[in-house]
Parts: sequence; C-alpha cells; structure tokens
Amino acid sequence: MISQPDPEAGLANRLFWSRHANPGSVWTFVGAYLLLVASIYRRSRPLLVGTLLFVAVNPLLFSPPKTDDAWATRVVLGERVWLERGLVSSSHTRFTLACAPVYLFTLRSAANRRPLRTGVGTVASLALMLLFFDRMARLYEDERSV
Repeated sequence: MISQPDPEAGLANRLFWSRHANPGSVWTFVGAYLLLVASIYRRSRPLLVGTLLFVAVNPLLFSPPKTDDAWATRVVLGERVWLERGLVSSSHTRFTLACAPVYLFTLRSAANRRPLRTGVGTVASLALMLLFFDRMARLYEDERSV
C-alpha cells in the first residue's frame, strides 16, 4: 500500500509524483518519447507541440496508484528515493550521464533524417531507459526492505 500524499506536501508531490507513479502515466511517457523522435524526424510542429503538451499534462490525467504492486509504480517511487538522496555522487546519476549521448545521437539523427541511425538510436534509447527503470525499481525495493 502506498501512503497517499500529505495535503501539506509540496505541489510537485501532490500533482506530479503521486500521479506519475500510476503505470499509465509511466508507459505513456515512454510512448511520448517515441512521438518526440517521430515529430523531430518528420519535422512536424503540430506533432511536436502536441507531444510536449501531452507530457506537460500527463500526470494530471492519472490518479495516484493505491499500491506499489506495479513495476512501473516502483520505478517512479525509486526515482523519488534517488532524488531525495541527492544526485551528485550517485551511480544512478553517472549511469544517466553515460546514457545522455545516446539520446542526443538519436535526436540529432532524427533531426538530420537519418532513418537507420534514428531507428538504432531509438532502440538503444529505449533499452537504456528500461535499464534505468530497472535500477529505480530495485532502488525502491531496497529502500522499502530496510
């Protein structure tokens, strides 16, 4: 069971984190990444604007999960643990920084309309995203078991 956000908690916790922990929010964010790459590749401003607007309102579309049974929920709860601990000397931060060039490669390939590079970069980006998700879920599980 997940404790519900304290009404005195910050706005970010009440409106973003608690709702983003809903698996629907997590998986639609992943889909939004694919739309971002496609909008850049196609040079479609309406798709880009729509994707960015969707990302901005996404957490508001979902209710907070009642339990942490879903893996995607544990991913978001792990991100919160990571952020609360501080980012500076974290292996998770180093992993994120090491992955950044792949995301930049993918977006640049899409901007240059290089289909093979865009495709390979997108697949690599998604694989790294899932590895990061796994790290966050394990971080939450480790924190919970203490």
